[in-house]
Amino acid sequence: MRLRLFWKIWLGFWATFVLLSYGLWLYWSVQPDPTAIDWDAPRAAGTVLVASAANALEEGGLAGLKRQIAAWPLIEQKRLSLRSGPGECSPTGKRTLAIAVSSGGTGYCLRYATPALPKDDSEAVMPPDFLIATALAGLAFSAGLAWYLTKPIYQLRKGFDRLADGDFGVRLGPAMGRRRDEIADLAGDFDRMAEGLAELVAARDRLLHDVSHELRSPLARMRLASGLLRRDPARFETSLDRIDHEADHLDQIVGELLTLARFESGAERSEEYFEVVEILNIVLADVKFEATSQNVRIETDFRIEGGEDDWLVAGSGLLARRAVENVLRNAVRFSPRGEAIQMRLTRSGGNCTIFIEDVGPGIRAAEPRGLLKPFVQDRSPESAGYGLGLAIAQRAVAACAGTLDLANRNPTGLSVSITFPLALAHGRSV
Repeated sequence: MRLRLFWKIWLGFWATFVLLSYGLWLYWSVQPDPTAIDWDAPRAAGTVLVASAANALEEGGLAGLKRQIAAWPLIEQKRLSLRSGPGECSPTGKRTLAIAVSSGGTGYCLRYATPALPKDDSEAVMPPDFLIATALAGLAFSAGLAWYLTKPIYQLRKGFDRLADGDFGVRLGPAMGRRRDEIADLAGDFDRMAEGLAELVAARDRLLHDVSHELRSPLARMRLASGLLRRDPARFETSLDRIDHEADHLDQIVGELLTLARFESGAERSEEYFEVVEILNIVLADVKFEATSQNVRIETDFRIEGGEDDWLVAGSGLLARRAVENVLRNAVRFSPRGEAIQMRLTRSGGNCTIFIEDVGPGIRAAEPRGLLKPFVQDRSPESAGYGLGLAIAQRAVAACAGTLDLANRNPTGLSVSITFPLALAHGRSV
């Protein structure tokens, strides 16, 4: 595993830490102390010594001067010089002190050579022990920081590798521990992506299995009919009728699958508008013939308020018609003879909702929305159909920015609600 980013972060932060520490140390080491006093200690000491020597010379003469300087250190004695006689008594250099003294009628000149100020031996070089401590501390800090930043990135990379290899069960959330930062959010997004991909692959596999199962049955019956025809040519017409019937069956399944595929790819979306009440009236006119033949009534309750523009929905009217028709025909198919189907249209909060309720067997599954998946048939195993009607209806409604929901009724039956957003209520220009 390459650690290029780790080394970049580690060495970069380490160099920055060391340079910053050295820069701060250098700045404070050369910065003058504002509380320090400009004090020339050697000159001050020399002034005291010269004054004491001059006082001893003035009061006790040369003997008094000798007694006074006898207690001085030898080096201080050498710095003091005496000249007698007339002449100017002035310093002979910048560091020399001079004082004129008169003793016993004789004039003297005392001079004291003040030693130079001690040289500042400090240099702008960091002490070795401090430099080593700084380097080690910087290494430890930068290594920890680099590992903290790069470790989740490596885990993300491993997760993507496993995901690319087909392991859709990989999850990075637990590996993040207690992190609460952007990298943890990225791991959460990765987990949601992995879950979505797993669902898509599972749906693909399930769809392939269901399609193969649905296509195998009519193909087997066609093969059986052709085999009977070969053994008994007298059954020519009957066998051909069966083959034609199964061919129509296959054609219908393929047509439903193509429609479902177009919905899944979003190819059926459009910028058209349709009027909800008009769609319902068209569907009712078509389905009532089938309902009447099965002795099933369709009772409607449309609460229409406002003009036609108030009931416009952005989307394809053909798709909306097909969705409502699939749901209504499904209700007619499962309704007992002599019963009624309730069909209501309501409007609330900028949306219109179509309710279609029957008194059939309802749904046995714990999750009614599972019936919206392709090839799922839950209400009556012996009923006709391929389990694509509600799946197509749900996708047709979604293409119009709507929603379709299922719920069991009490004590029996199924309630389907189809909700569309109204164009004017959502600021759409018509």
